Amino acid sequence: MVRSRQTRVLFLNDMERLERTLFRLEQGFELQFRLGPTLQGRHVQVHTNYPAEGEKFDRLKFWPLNWINPTGRDDDSDKYCKLDLQVAGSYQYYFCAGTEEKTGSGYIVVDPVLRVGADNHVLPLDCIAIQTYLAKCLGPLDEWQDRLRVAKETGYNMIHFTPLQKLGMSRSCYSLADQLELNPEFSTEGKNYTWMDVGNLVEKLKKEWNMVCITDVVYNHTAANSRWLCLHPECGYNLVNSPHLKPAWVLDRALWHLTCDIADGKYSGHGVPAHIENEHQLHMLRGVLWDEIYPRTKLWEFYQVNVEKAVEQFRKLLQAGGKAVRLENEDKKRLRILPDPHCRRFGNTVDMTSALETFIPNGNEPSSIQECCNWLRNRLEELNVESYKEMHYHEEQATNCIVGNVVYERLADHGPKLGPITRNHPVVCGYFTFPFEDNLTFDQEMQLMSQTDKACHFLAHNGWVMSDDPLRNFAEPGSNVYLRRELICWGDSVKLRYGEKPADCPYLWAHMKKYTEITAQHFAGVRLDNCHSTPLHVAESTLI
Repeated sequence: MVRSRQTRVLFLNDMERLERTLFRLEQGFELQFRLGPTLQGRHVQVHTNYPAEGEKFDRLKFWPLNWINPTGRDDDSDKYCKLDLQVAGSYQYYFCAGTEEKTGSGYIVVDPVLRVGADNHVLPLDCIAIQTYLAKCLGPLDEWQDRLRVAKETGYNMIHFTPLQKLGMSRSCYSLADQLELNPEFSTEGKNYTWMDVGNLVEKLKKEWNMVCITDVVYNHTAANSRWLCLHPECGYNLVNSPHLKPAWVLDRALWHLTCDIADGKYSGHGVPAHIENEHQLHMLRGVLWDEIYPRTKLWEFYQVNVEKAVEQFRKLLQAGGKAVRLENEDKKRLRILPDPHCRRFGNTVDMTSALETFIPNGNEPSSIQECCNWLRNRLEELNVESYKEMHYHEEQATNCIVGNVVYERLADHGPKLGPITRNHPVVCGYFTFPFEDNLTFDQEMQLMSQTDKACHFLAHNGWVMSDDPLRNFAEPGSNVYLRRELICWGDSVKLRYGEKPADCPYLWAHMKKYTEITAQHFAGVRLDNCHSTPLHVAESTLI
């Protein structure tokens, strides 16, 4: 008996944004787009990136669908446009009404068809029973079948392997040292196994055991000891390509030196022993942060203006006859501060055009010019005070996070009870890699910040931010997560910096493309690890 074709209808309505709604469809279905009451009578065009017949899928390539009017009548109640869904994947559609660029949009997912066994029969998605195996614990590849047989005999039909790649120094399943290399622990003294051997095993399980195998892809971070990262530090967030992180790095190094001093007993006299055991010692730790660490780092200077330099520049403009057009709208007369793109201390500058518009001398004589310069000086000093207060606000949060970390790791009954502060168990986990000697003083380390060949290797670790927006990249400009010590840090991994397109970081995009191709060649599917922080455009580009 031939199964009849099934049709699904999606009604389109004006300004209907369905990007967060999942429409799940099966291969072989016909999807019809029809006009809802808010769009009937208007000129509507539907576009989709579902590949046209004979075309290769390109996520960024959209094409218009033709309307079908089966009755031939002028009204819009019967007409529709359609897609014959034959290719599995995630696709997007949008529609325009009249001259409007985009009136509504959404996504559809066409489910894959899984086949197993020598007869290639279908494994229904609703019947999947999956078992996860930690690949690093399976031993040599030639012993895997014996260990995996347990899953087969107990009724599972899908196996999920954690990443099979070479692991980083922490040996965490998701901290990969090399995304292209098979974990050498799977080989034996007499046999060096390859990805082809893994693929052969997966195919055998599919044909003989009726089992499908999937694995993880990890795009958001790499192991801190990845060799390729040393050669291509531009793939991470460092002090050269992400100078906005400099204040956070300075604080991070200051906290490392605080760890060393506490471990060496230098703060015992201040009420902060290496082994913190009570609230009084936590209170004294707060005092050390406020009395010594923050005054030493002077983080507010990264957001301030060099007042005397700016005033002198303004004075020269006035003396040279510099004038601005008087604005009728008084609201437009506002002094603008330009953030320093290199994030240096007192590196912010004044937009002199706005200064000339805002502070206008009463004449050209020296006294009038001096009076005008004094106005500017007073305003800049006010703005510097505001920057100081804002940094104080950030430091309050950083203090709470630092002390909270100490409470969890050393005092809380549900914590790991790490015991005394040591160099191996610091006050807080470092937020940045530091691949140089640890015997440098704090002041010597600060000099490295201006040396590009050194600063490019201070890479931000990845992690998790409680209650944060998962669609926001917490390492990008505008975020103060690292400065405020809000990151629950994964000290074994470095957060990867893709940019918006492959041209922004060519090596990283090419590397991850090869990684994805290797994975897709040998497995029936993937699980996107750390998906909450993986940039959507990266996942869309790689998982096509």
